[in-house]
Amino acid sequence: MNTEWIWHRLDPREQRVAELLLQGKSNKAICAEVFLSRPSVQECLKRIVIKAGADSTRKAILLLAEERETLALLRVVDQANDCVAILQDRVCKFANKALAKLLGYTAEELVGWPIAELLAPEVRDVQANQYELRMRGEPLPRSYTTRAICKTGEIKELTVASAGLVRYKGRPAIMVIAADSRRGGGQ
Repeated sequence: MNTEWIWHRLDPREQRVAELLLQGKSNKAICAEVFLSRPSVQECLKRIVIKAGADSTRKAILLLAEERETLALLRVVDQANDCVAILQDRVCKFANKALAKLLGYTAEELVGWPIAELLAPEVRDVQANQYELRMRGEPLPRSYTTRAICKTGEIKELTVASAGLVRYKGRPAIMVIAADSRRGGGQ
């Protein structure tokens, strides 16, 4: 995982304070457990708010709670046999090991790539249009086939079993679950 995640920007003490806040602990309880003085708690909370890019402690904690849930889900999804990607800003923001293996990349190589560059030229326009419609919440079929370019240049047909709008890092994104069409929809 990379440092784009708020949790990874927090030092261990800030992470502990954030965890206690997520558990509903008061500043007094946090002071007793982590710090010796109340001003230290307040200073730590200010750093957490700044690192979270929020304008209040409440918003920072909401962002951290959402992010923690997302990270837990991504750890599970990374082990899935089906190919999973999260697309946001027309870029691959997450790719699991199965997708990386199918296309001949590492997951780290796929993250940050423009979606269009991973698709065969003949499907790019249609997929770009569908991406925009999905991001606007327009109703579209959740299942379809598309063609992706492997690292070797080979084109593989993928069966997309689900493509739906999700929240990723606090913003709308599309989660795609797919499989190699030649393998009967599974890997």
